[in-house]
Amino acid sequence: MDNIRTKAIRTLIIGGLTCAAALTLSAMGQPLIVALGVRMASLVTVAAEVFGGVLSLWSAADLAVGIKKQHALTAKENRTKQLDVESEPVPVEDMTSPEATRMRLEKIEERSPQLIPVMERCLAQLNRMDELQRRQGELLTLNKAAYLKDTVGTLDTVEREICLNLRGVVNQCIVAGDGADESRLDMGKVDSILAQNQKLLDQSRELLVVSADWIDKYNSQEGGADRSLLDNWIKVIQDTINGGNFK
Repeated sequence: MDNIRTKAIRTLIIGGLTCAAALTLSAMGQPLIVALGVRMASLVTVAAEVFGGVLSLWSAADLAVGIKKQHALTAKENRTKQLDVESEPVPVEDMTSPEATRMRLEKIEERSPQLIPVMERCLAQLNRMDELQRRQGELLTLNKAAYLKDTVGTLDTVEREICLNLRGVVNQCIVAGDGADESRLDMGKVDSILAQNQKLLDQSRELLVVSADWIDKYNSQEGGADRSLLDNWIKVIQDTINGGNFK
C-alpha cells in the first residue's frame, strides 16, 4: 500500500512539473525565439512537451500496474483468509468426558421424553462407574496403598471407554431427531453397546475385589509380593477394551 501511495505522489509531481514546464515555455515564447530562433525554440518546446507527456504516461501506467497487482494481492489474501476460516477444525465435543457424556444424555431426555428409559440405562452405567471409582479410591486411601495407583488408572481408562461406547447411542439419538422414540433407534445395537459396558463394569468390580484381597495379603505379609492375579485382571480389562467394537 505504501508503494502505491509513493507511485501516486510521483505521478502527481511529474504531471505538475510537466504542466509547469509547458506554462513556463509558453510564457517565455518571445524571449526564447529571440535567443534560439523560431525553429529551435519550437523544437525545444515540442521536445519538452513530448518528454513530459511520455514521463507522465509511464508514471501513470506504472501506477495502474501497481494498483492492479495490489488488488490481486488483496483478493488473494482475502481468499486465503476465507479458506483458513473454512478449514478451521470443527470443535469436537469430548465424549470421553463423563461430564460431557452425562450432559448429552440428559439433553436427549429433555428433547425426547420417550427415550428416557434408554437414557436412564446409560446414565446408570455412568453412576455405577463413579461408584466403583469412589470405592477404589477409598480403599487405596484407607490403606495408603499408593503401590496400587495403576488400578486407579485402569478404572479411569474403563470410564473413558464406557463414554466412548455411549457415543454410539448418542449418535443414533441425534440421527433420530428430537421427539424420537425407541422405534427410531437400532435397539439391537444399543443393547450390544450397553452389554459391552456392563462387561467392563463387572470386570472393574472384580478388580476392586482382587485389589482388596491383595491389600490384605500385602498388609499381613502373606504372599503380598505376588500380584499375578491382580495383574491378570488388569490385562483382562485391557483386552476387553482393545477388542471393543463401538468406538
